[in-house]
Amino acid sequence: MDVISDGDLYAWPLHNQLWAQKSDNQFALVNVAGVEPDPDLVDLDYAVGAPLSPASNPPSYLPADFVYCPQTGTALTPVAYQKERRWLPPYGNGSGRRVVDDECDLDNAERTLASLYQKLLASPQRDLNSSKQAIEAPRKNGLNFFVGKLGGHRDALFGLSREGGLFLWQRGSQKWLSVLPQTTPIGRSSLESWAWAVALQNVGQNQTLILAGDEGATRVSIDPLTLKYQLDRSPGHALGAPGDLDEQVFIPLKLNDNTVCLASPRADGGWDQYAVANADPALLTRLSAPLREPSSRRLLWIGENGYLSAHLGESVAAQWHNWPTGATAKPELGPPFLDGYGLWQLLFDDEGQSCLRLGSDERTPIKGTRLGTGHLSYKFNIRLEHPWAENDEHINPTRREVVYPFIEFTTDKLLLSFFVNLTSGSMQSFFDSDQAVDTEFRLEQIGGAALGLQLKVSKPWNAQWFFFDQALWLYIDSSGALFRWNA
Repeated sequence: MDVISDGDLYAWPLHNQLWAQKSDNQFALVNVAGVEPDPDLVDLDYAVGAPLSPASNPPSYLPADFVYCPQTGTALTPVAYQKERRWLPPYGNGSGRRVVDDECDLDNAERTLASLYQKLLASPQRDLNSSKQAIEAPRKNGLNFFVGKLGGHRDALFGLSREGGLFLWQRGSQKWLSVLPQTTPIGRSSLESWAWAVALQNVGQNQTLILAGDEGATRVSIDPLTLKYQLDRSPGHALGAPGDLDEQVFIPLKLNDNTVCLASPRADGGWDQYAVANADPALLTRLSAPLREPSSRRLLWIGENGYLSAHLGESVAAQWHNWPTGATAKPELGPPFLDGYGLWQLLFDDEGQSCLRLGSDERTPIKGTRLGTGHLSYKFNIRLEHPWAENDEHINPTRREVVYPFIEFTTDKLLLSFFVNLTSGSMQSFFDSDQAVDTEFRLEQIGGAALGLQLKVSKPWNAQWFFFDQALWLYIDSSGALFRWNA
């Protein structure tokens, strides 16, 4: 230990980190390899792996090399990233499927939601409104939230704006910090909220962010100490969000020569490109967040005019498939329904609506629009086991109430959704409208009690639910409101 002043301050040079110990036994990070931390950076556990001192009040950090607390002798819990705490938009695991089950490895979100539901159910108010905590968002509109490691030592919450602004939430100060570009900025993304997925790429102990933007496919590396990022890019115009399978990431990209490819970041740097067969970029519109089919090693992007598939075999085979003549899809209504026979996509044509089994000509007619998670289906207020099922109007009559399921949690049979009383117009006119409507956002037990939050918002399907720090969060895109509920 080296004295660096008059005895009131001591230096702890530990590997590449220099810490100062004050006379009150509080520690402060001076620099890492000569680089001083950003003065607004509070969460040193994320930035440099520093554990919290169990002896300090208010909380303070100890050097990352410490195994025991110097004041109490208590063993310190090492700071570590846990994959189960990640959250990737739009629905948790970066996929377009709106179901959280055992395969998703999102145990933290499942435990948090189950605990919160029981806590609120036992409260006198039994709703979401009375217990919400309002958080100031880093921007008012056009945000996307995700949880990852990204250069740090534990999970952290990030916000990404449509214009390319990147923000880091500080647990200690309860504030957002801007993460700025070293040179080239991220740039804009025009993907719609329900399609705006991101991916994480792990290379050894490092983790980078993979994004789809109007300037191409982008890989972002963050330095949490200086709050700066750098990027490398595969130029073009992203037609869909990144999809990951078997530790590979793919982004549908329109190139400058008007051809379409899948851009894939290599672990050793640089990008690979795989041509998409039968692809007319004019038809690759409104692609959903990608769907994974691990058993067949496929990724699927569902679009208005067809779907894009990528098969990972000895090589990557990508192909565009048109819907039957005259048919279109509306991906914002939910992903294809999955059963033992395959994936069934809801299609619209002049004769009405039907479900097409992907990879075949088999179509099942249905009456009325369905909204779904890929597992549950809703016809207005009626929950159906299959999208082509019908309810008995004498026993369970249909009411003009839109139930839009965001995310289904199968283990505890919980659902995050919104409810709107449709006073006029059709289901499709509702989704085509920009008008603000009275909306109830819900946390409910499927078939049981619902806990609600009443708000007046436009396009409520663009809201985003996510999880961080044992809490449920809700972002309302049209108003910029951000709420949090602690479990």
